[in-house]
Amino acid sequence: MGNKNGTYDSLMDETKDLLMKRTGMSQHDLEVWYKAILDRSKKGKLSKDQMVAIYKELSDVDSTRISDVVDAIAKVFDEDRSGSVDINEFVRGFILTTKGDLQSKIEYTFRIYDENGDNEISGEEIKKMANAILRMLGADETQDDPASQAIVQQFLGQFTGGEHGVIRKNDFINAVLENRELLAIISPFYGIDQQ
Repeated sequence: MGNKNGTYDSLMDETKDLLMKRTGMSQHDLEVWYKAILDRSKKGKLSKDQMVAIYKELSDVDSTRISDVVDAIAKVFDEDRSGSVDINEFVRGFILTTKGDLQSKIEYTFRIYDENGDNEISGEEIKKMANAILRMLGADETQDDPASQAIVQQFLGQFTGGEHGVIRKNDFINAVLENRELLAIISPFYGIDQQ
């Protein structure tokens, strides 16, 4: 996805329009943010350290959550596992998570957990999501922690189909929009510039 040259023109028009619509940013502001991030990249790629530095410098993300945010972005966009992310992909994620509306943040969170991109979280993806939730709750997924396990089970029960091992995208978005406590549990982006 994304032109490896890392130019603003390589953000497709539909992506620019989406970002402006979801964030309320003007084209000029979007270009300024893009240039600021591009200047911090190396040949249109960003390492985890560079992403952490950008979040620290250009966002209001709680410093204790930045590592989780960057790990989530790398998980989604470092498809070749090279340790770096294409700047265009990063810009989309960065702007949606720092300037985007609540629904954009929820959709982005869903994408993190939907590793195979089939618009469902199922099987192994649910296990990974449950383990991530346990870590965010401060529990260790390798040890028996009944209280945290109960929270995860209650969480999974919020979704139509969750009891069958499938969480569909629309169900996920609707359930989380209606319950901010769920969002606080599952999303490293919650609390960033809330609307």
